[in-house]
Amino acid sequence: MFKIAIDGPAGAGKSTIAKIIAKKLNIEYIDTGAMYRAVTLKALRLGVDMEDENAYEFLKTTVLDICNGRFIMDGEDVSESIRTVEVTENVSTPSKIGVVREFLVEYQRKISDSKSVIMDGRDIGTVVLPNAELKIYLIASVECRAKRRMLEREQSGIFKSLEETMLEIETRDHKDSTRKISPLKCAEDAIVVDSSNMTIDEVVSEIIKLVNERGLIKMSEKNEKYYVGQTVTGTVTGVNSNAIYLEIEEGVKAVIYANDLLEVPGKLYLEYSEGAEYTAQVKSIGKDKKNPNVVVLYLSTKLAYEKEQAEAKEKALQEKIAQFHAIKEADEVINAKVLRTTKNGAELLYNNTKLFLSYKHSSLSEDALKQLKGEEIPVIVLYVNEERHFISVSQIAAEKKQKRLAKEAAYGALEVGQVVEGEVVSILAYGAIVKLGLVSGLLHASEIDHFPVRDVKKVLSVGKKVTCKVIKIDEEKIGLSMKALTTHPWEVLKEKYHVGDVFEGTVKKIIPAGLIIELTPEYSGLMPKMEYSWLVNEKYDGVVNEGDKILVKVMNIDDKKFRVSLSHRETIENAWSGIKLRKGEIVEVEVVRDVERGAEVTYKTVTGFLPVNEVSSAKRVTNVTDEFAAGTKVNAMVLECDPNRAKLVVSVKAIEVAKERESFDSYMKEQEQENTGSTIGDLLGDALKK
Repeated sequence: MFKIAIDGPAGAGKSTIAKIIAKKLNIEYIDTGAMYRAVTLKALRLGVDMEDENAYEFLKTTVLDICNGRFIMDGEDVSESIRTVEVTENVSTPSKIGVVREFLVEYQRKISDSKSVIMDGRDIGTVVLPNAELKIYLIASVECRAKRRMLEREQSGIFKSLEETMLEIETRDHKDSTRKISPLKCAEDAIVVDSSNMTIDEVVSEIIKLVNERGLIKMSEKNEKYYVGQTVTGTVTGVNSNAIYLEIEEGVKAVIYANDLLEVPGKLYLEYSEGAEYTAQVKSIGKDKKNPNVVVLYLSTKLAYEKEQAEAKEKALQEKIAQFHAIKEADEVINAKVLRTTKNGAELLYNNTKLFLSYKHSSLSEDALKQLKGEEIPVIVLYVNEERHFISVSQIAAEKKQKRLAKEAAYGALEVGQVVEGEVVSILAYGAIVKLGLVSGLLHASEIDHFPVRDVKKVLSVGKKVTCKVIKIDEEKIGLSMKALTTHPWEVLKEKYHVGDVFEGTVKKIIPAGLIIELTPEYSGLMPKMEYSWLVNEKYDGVVNEGDKILVKVMNIDDKKFRVSLSHRETIENAWSGIKLRKGEIVEVEVVRDVERGAEVTYKTVTGFLPVNEVSSAKRVTNVTDEFAAGTKVNAMVLECDPNRAKLVVSVKAIEVAKERESFDSYMKEQEQENTGSTIGDLLGDALKK
């Protein structure tokens, strides 16, 4: 038998390397940790106090074995059972019990005596297999091991800094090397292999090279005719109650124990007799203790069946592992049933596979999870450990993804122009946040009303239900509008009023510039002061009051400035509209009556004024009617005419003066004609003579 012992600190890669070498050399890999798990499993099943060393009496009747990588306890394949969360949580307790360690160390030695094996741990070369043909002490730098540990943890959703992980590794090394029972120690004859700067394949090649140098291949060459799994036929040489002994050929013996028979009869010696031929498969190969030159084949008739079963289990397991890898890669949310809770988390079940949910990855407390026993909860696969058949999941990640997918669906269901109902959940200085089911949108203050909203709190409150229109979708930003669902008040005004419309409006306010006339609840129009009357001097002061009704006409509607201009005078007739007189023009007016400093006269449809000092140039007149009785029509000259000010001033005297001027001008003209040809000098000379 060839024994390989691999020791070293945590994170050096011992288990990974040992398993690969076992497959390459076709030798048995002894998972010492699995043995402690098996003891823990049996202790749990028996319900003993694992802290009590006397409780491990059951070890005396416990049978352990490893076959083709499968772990057998008391004839039962417990390869999967020892990997449960419950076992993982409790295995540290039996591991520190002295009687357990003694029992398992003895068992590990016993197994290594019957077959070529490779074991890894922290005391294999110094305690378990002190006589191993090859001892390897596998090391790696603290930083390298810390990085490996960080990568492994990140795959299960656990994140720690490099400094924290290095400190943890150093602390673990100190504890392992200073513990009282079987401390971590490099055997004196061990070969140190530093894996810090080596790949897994390089480490494996290095160790296999050492194995070859130590003679494993030479030893196997002696038995190259026989190999594990081979079907052989021999002659029965002896039978007892527990085994059948055979001779295969000279120098080669074989034995098959009752527990290696697929079908065990009541009594072996009644079924099998000496001299008969018997066929079975080679389970392992060893040497006769009395004669080292004799090869002993350990046979089994259930090896093929066990191998077939193991391969089927392994295939099913690999399919499940592949399934969970695919689920993890797809980041798929699955629904797993809660089986039970422990102090560290909950054990779940999905597709007949157990999963582990730690409390830090659960959105529920331990009590809440207990209440959900038998119920399904959504989870996402965080980490898949193929070697340990361990799968960790996260409820928090699943719920986050479900929320995210639901949000994405909610966003996808929205489109610009859609009318939605929501609830105000937050008031901001510039608007409000409106919850629309799973998503929220911003209702900006400028979109609340068509008119400026300076204080949102005066218009909206938390909890208020609002109906809005989606006006913008930019990734996850949603813009909402309330005013988009109502017609702009200006448009309402334009539907009600048009240029040229005449209506009776209410005076809302009187300002220096004119009258503010109410049009709609939102808008008012301006009637400028000059638009009150055609007569400039006619005022509305003291005549029109706030709240009075006044007839106005729409003169202009300005869409850019949102202004409406109104006029009152356009609703009444303008008597001066056809009056176009020039100064000096002669018109016929009718004297109406005397007024202060003159008389009121009429010209067509308007009233004018004849000043008393403009009646005659020949005499002084006190009253106009003394010269012209009321109703008398006289010709008068226009002194001033301003239709905009409703002002017309005429003069009779001006006509007389004009006539006198005309006579004088005529006389002077005649004089000029009579004296034609005479010079001024002549005229002066004549004058002097006279």
